[in-house]
Amino acid sequence: MKKSHQKKDKTTLLLTALSVLLVGVFLFSGYKLLSTLLEYRKAANMYNGLTGEFVSERSGEAAPDTTGAPGAAGIAGAVSTQRPGAGQSASSQPMERSPIEVDFSALLAKNRDAVGWIYSPDTVINYPVVQGSDNDYYLHRLIDGTWNPSGTIFVDARDTRCFDGRSAILYGHHMNDGSMFASIVNYKKQDYYAAHPNLYLNTPSGNYRLAVFSGFVTYADSSVYTFDFAGDAEFMDYVAKMKGFSDFSSDVTVSASDRIAVLSTCTYEYDDARYVLFAKMVPIA
Repeated sequence: MKKSHQKKDKTTLLLTALSVLLVGVFLFSGYKLLSTLLEYRKAANMYNGLTGEFVSERSGEAAPDTTGAPGAAGIAGAVSTQRPGAGQSASSQPMERSPIEVDFSALLAKNRDAVGWIYSPDTVINYPVVQGSDNDYYLHRLIDGTWNPSGTIFVDARDTRCFDGRSAILYGHHMNDGSMFASIVNYKKQDYYAAHPNLYLNTPSGNYRLAVFSGFVTYADSSVYTFDFAGDAEFMDYVAKMKGFSDFSSDVTVSASDRIAVLSTCTYEYDDARYVLFAKMVPIA
């Protein structure tokens, strides 16, 4: 009888310990989930507030033909980029305009690292762009410097020319709530490209329509992450290779005199996988 009671006592203790352990795991998981959701909300509130403070929509602008369909003139960058008053005749096509206007004076007063604002119609992408002194600081910091897993969209710190060089690389997280650059992985599908052939980049010195021409999965240390080219031939060879890797078909043409933007985010096909999206920077007003 004594041994039987001891066995029951041990079983009871084990079950109790297991129950306590499971409750502990449940509570810790709940705490981590709640903390993550709160951090997501902080980031969303921050960026929504910035949008309301520094960004305004332009209304009454004639939209270019940017449907992404084969042969669309707007996609090929055929819209005139000559500013009004610079020799245009009355019959000249007016310069395309960005759908948003950004108060960069106020934004730079908030953070001198601000170099632009990126916007993608009908998506969550509507964020300030910064460039820090390294590629680590803004990985997990909001534009005001507070720690947050969402981070801030940033330009590669090694690129001293920023948007004045041949290629500018922008990094953004793939957040589980769909924020930051999470949506660019949708360009794996032709239908998504057709519905979102353009993004927009406003900068203190000028605005651009980002005419998307390629997107694919690559490694974090891939040679696609470059902004230095020996000359026109090397640049054009690079563009041709990038377009050849694309998940979707695009009619966008890139010449040796053009500049491109590369958007990069995490994807999960394999370890250290990244999704990279390439776009021609078409100057607009």
